[in-house]
This record gives sequence, C-alpha cells and structure tokens, in this order.
Amino acid sequence: AAYLFSVSLYPGNPTEAVIGPVKVKVVCGDITQETTDAIVSSTNTTLNLNTGVSGAILKAAGQTVVDECNALGMQPSDGVVMTAPGNLPTKNIIHMVGQTKEKDITSSMLKVLKMCEDKKIQSVSFPALGTGTVIQFPPNWSPMDNKDLDMVTLDPTSAEYQNLYTTTSKMGCFSHSVFLMVDLQIQRIQSKDQWQRYAVKKQALDKKYPKNKNELNLYHGTTKEICQKINTCGFNRSFCGRNATVYGDGTYFAKEMWYSCHDTYSSQDASGQKYMYRARVLVGKPCLGVKGMKEPNPLNPTDISQGLFDCAVDNLQNPFIYVVFCDAGAYPDYLIIFKTA
Repeated sequence: AAYLFSVSLYPGNPTEAVIGPVKVKVVCGDITQETTDAIVSSTNTTLNLNTGVSGAILKAAGQTVVDECNALGMQPSDGVVMTAPGNLPTKNIIHMVGQTKEKDITSSMLKVLKMCEDKKIQSVSFPALGTGTVIQFPPNWSPMDNKDLDMVTLDPTSAEYQNLYTTTSKMGCFSHSVFLMVDLQIQRIQSKDQWQRYAVKKQALDKKYPKNKNELNLYHGTTKEICQKINTCGFNRSFCGRNATVYGDGTYFAKEMWYSCHDTYSSQDASGQKYMYRARVLVGKPCLGVKGMKEPNPLNPTDISQGLFDCAVDNLQNPFIYVVFCDAGAYPDYLIIFKTA
C-alpha cells in the first residue's frame, strides 16, 4: 500500500510539523525523561550497547530491563523488539538495531512505527539517528559513566590479556634473546576525546582508500613521564620522536615489539619498569621518510590539491618504522608496563 501525506509546519514553530494524521515534534532534551508511550533505543544486535544514548537508557532503566534484553538474545541486523520500561517514566522501550545508511535507518523507523500501530501506542520518542557513526567506542571498552578517560588494568586471566600476552611472546622481546619481559602489566586506555578524533580521521581515510588496509597495530616505547601525557592527550610530536628523527619530525612506531623494548626508546624508571604502547596507527598510503621532514610528501607534486601521503616509512617495499605527522593519526590502545631480565 502507498500513503500520501501533506506536510505543514505550525506557524511560528519550525520544530513541529503535521504529516497526515501524524504530529512530528523536534525536542532537545533527555530521552530517558520522556513520558511518551514509548522511547526508542538505537542499539546493537545483542541489545547490550553500553555507550551513547543506548547506554544511558539501559543505565536509567535498570537491571530488570538489562535482564529482559539478555533473555531476548541475539537479534537480526534489522531487528526491532520491545521491553518493559524498568525505572523510566515511559511505558515501553523499543530496541532498534542501529543503522548507518539512510535507507536502512528509514526502513527501521518504519518498523518501529508499524510496531507502535500494532500495539496501539499513540506516541513515541526517537533519539537523533545516524549522527553517531564516527564515534562508536570499541565494544571491549568497560562502562565509563561520566568519565572522559579511564585506564583499565586487564585481568591476567582474561581472554583480552592472554591474547596480548601471546602476541608479546610470539613477536615481542622473547624472540630476541637480549630481552625477557617479566612482571607484565597491561592497561587498556579508554579516552573518549582521543578516540573521537581518531575515528573521524579513520573514517575519512577508509573512504579515500576503501580497498587499503589503512590501520595497523604498531609499537611505541616511551618514558614514565611522557606516558601521563600520552594517556591524557595522545601522541604529540612535541614530546614524541625525541630519540629518532632520521625519517622525519613525527611520532615513531615500530612494526615489532622487540624494537621498542630497547632502552633507547623505553628507558627504565627508578624501579626498573619500562613503558611501551601498542597503538592503532593510520598508515594509509606511505611515502619514504627523510631527515627534517615536517609532513608527508604531496601525492602529486604538480597538484597539491590532491593532498599528502598519510605517513612516512623507512622502506617502501618492506616498512618496519612508521612516522605519523598528524597527532590524531594514532590511538594509544594499550599501555604495556614491564621489566626486562
């Protein structure tokens, strides 16, 4: 069936419109305080997204709603389900698996409206949809409440820790008999501000080079003092690259961990501990680095409008050292604290 509605704005109020028998109103506020018959939570397929609006709704609704979502189980990629409101003033929560494409958002919204029609729900509140695709936080992050930065020490028995430890053993200092890592601690860095900047840049790079592997996991050795700055502000060229500038004046990362274990890059503190990051680094299309380079070379020297390469490397055929000149081009994923024996 096809429906044709006329649209008219209320005089003097551009935030309200009438579409046939439906009244649409745009409101700036807290969706967890809405008293409409239902509110919509844009979530993931397991109904447990604990960030953004969905996280706020689950937290405010309480454990009974979390338990009900768990009982519903995995949903299809376009799933729409309803639960009780828990502690919220609304009468129902409609959980809609989030979409990123306009046509998919439209389709999911129509499913929500059809559910409302079937359930005789007269009013429903939607959050702004499709606005947060570049700032979805990693799914392994712990809830942060209202904090902007959290350093999460990994449990040595956790799968996340064991995976990183195995990687360390296989390709790290153990493969070079000069070093043996002991007293290993791993901290996950959850920085909302840094992640948002990095995610925006990654999205732009993936759009520019959709077939490239634009992101690599690389290593960066540093000192205890500079760790505090990196954790808070990210990799900044003003305090990184102090020990190496042969490929340009940027922040240096190594393909393998053993390189960053050297005292040249990760010097010991007073207690003998050393500090190294495993970072996500946007490499895109690299150019050959040279001493004194302040930024990557132009992609086309005769047409600067085409932009620059994305980083510099020591060897174009088999790069081992990567140099990043944009501070948002790397994210400090994990801080590895250790001693050598």
